[in-house]
Amino acid sequence: MEGQSARMFIEIVERLMERWGYGRTEGRIYAVLLLSAGALTIAELAKRTNLSRSSVSVALSKLVRDYLVTYRKEGKTKYFSAVPAFLEKFLQQPKEILERDVKPMQEIVASLRENADEEKRRRYDALLDDLNTLECVLRKVIELEEKESACLKERAA
Repeated sequence: MEGQSARMFIEIVERLMERWGYGRTEGRIYAVLLLSAGALTIAELAKRTNLSRSSVSVALSKLVRDYLVTYRKEGKTKYFSAVPAFLEKFLQQPKEILERDVKPMQEIVASLRENADEEKRRRYDALLDDLNTLECVLRKVIELEEKESACLKERAA
């Protein structure tokens, strides 16, 4: 059962990491490290994930850069460990969605609306209303997260 549960966990982490802009390879490596009792080398990760050492190395570079994985060196060998950061990654999402997706769409639709005929203008107005509502909700989520960041500080203490 532990093997099946671990596989399910790895699959879920892979999907989650994809939503956050990573590849399945990074997701698999991150999940394996999260489940590992200790730090692992590139060779050990390659064996456990059935990936090439090169693929593992590239993925680890991204994960280390984004502070999801740390490492220590013993001689020439690096030992990698995961940093549990699901909450931090989740809390970044509303800001990223607002800045990267919603605001540009609002600008594009507003620009399209300027030269549109009456029928298309109504359609663009409805789309802008929806995007403005989404912006409002995202801003409320961001505001709530900022006010409730005490939860994060309490957890760290």
